[in-house]
Amino acid sequence: MSKLRQGRLIDGSSAAFAILVLAALLLVISGDTMHGLGTASGATAPTLDGKPLPEYAAPSAGLVAEIKKRGAIQNGMEAQNPPFEYIEGGKIVGYDVDLVAKLAQKLGVKAQNIDTAWSGVIPSLYSRKFDLIWSAMTITTPRKEAVNFSAPYASDQAVILVRKGDARIKSMQDLDGKVLGTQLNSAAELQAKEMASKYGIKYRELKSYDHFDGAYLDLVNGNIDAATSTKLNDIALFKNKPNTYAEAVDLPFFNYVAVATRKPDTDLAKVVDDLLVEMTKSGELGALQKKWFGFAMDLKPR
Repeated sequence: MSKLRQGRLIDGSSAAFAILVLAALLLVISGDTMHGLGTASGATAPTLDGKPLPEYAAPSAGLVAEIKKRGAIQNGMEAQNPPFEYIEGGKIVGYDVDLVAKLAQKLGVKAQNIDTAWSGVIPSLYSRKFDLIWSAMTITTPRKEAVNFSAPYASDQAVILVRKGDARIKSMQDLDGKVLGTQLNSAAELQAKEMASKYGIKYRELKSYDHFDGAYLDLVNGNIDAATSTKLNDIALFKNKPNTYAEAVDLPFFNYVAVATRKPDTDLAKVVDDLLVEMTKSGELGALQKKWFGFAMDLKPR
C-alpha cells in the first residue's frame, strides 16, 4: 500500500511539475510571438490625437519593392484644395499632382491619385487604401505621432477670411462672440482651438465642415461670421469668386506642408526625401512653385 501510495504521490508530483513547466514554456513562447509581431514583422499601432490607428506591418521586402512590383504608386489626397490639388476637366491636377508624377517617374511606375475624405485620411493610410499622403498636409504635433513627415515642400500663412466689406473683424480678438468656420480634422481646426485655449478667444461657435468649401459657402450666405483659410488657398478662391471674400487677419501660424508616410515605411520616406533634395538643388521645385503659385517659396523655418 505504501509503495502504491508513494508511487501515486511521485506520479502526481511529476504531473503537476510537468504542467507548471509546460505553462511557463507557453508563456515564454507567447511572449516571444507577441514581441515578434511588434518588432520583427514591423507591426505597429501609432496614435492620432491619442487614438490608436489600424495596425500595419510593412511588406517583408519593403514598400518600395511592392510598389515597383505593382507598377503604380497610390497617393491619397483631397482634390478640393487648389492650387495644390483640384479637379479640372474630370482630372485631378495641381502642384501636388505634378510632384507625385515626379516621384512615380523616379520609381519607374505610374502615379495613381486617390481622392479621399480629409477627415479620415490618416486612418485610411494605415488601412492600406494608398501608399502615402502627398496632399498639402500641414505638419502638426499630433500628426507627428501618427506618420513620418518629409522635409517641407511648401509653406503658407494662416488667415481669417470674411465677406468682402465686413469690417467687424480686424484682429484675432474680434473673433470673440463670432461663429468661425473651419474644416474637420484639419490643421486649421487645431489652430482655431489653440486660439481659444492660448489666446483666450471665446467663439459663439466653432463650426467644422467636411470640406473648406462648405465653410466658404456658409460665409457668403451669412451663416457664419468668418472662416479659416490660408494665403495660398485664397489665390484660387479669389480668382474663382472675385469681390466675394477678403482676408481680415493674419494669424500667428505659419504652416509648413510635407509628405506623410506610415511609420514603418522608412524606405518610401527616404525616396521622397531624396527626391525633394534633388528637385530643390536642380531648381525644379522652385519652378513648379512659380507655375502654381506665382513665386518660389522660402522654406526656412520662421
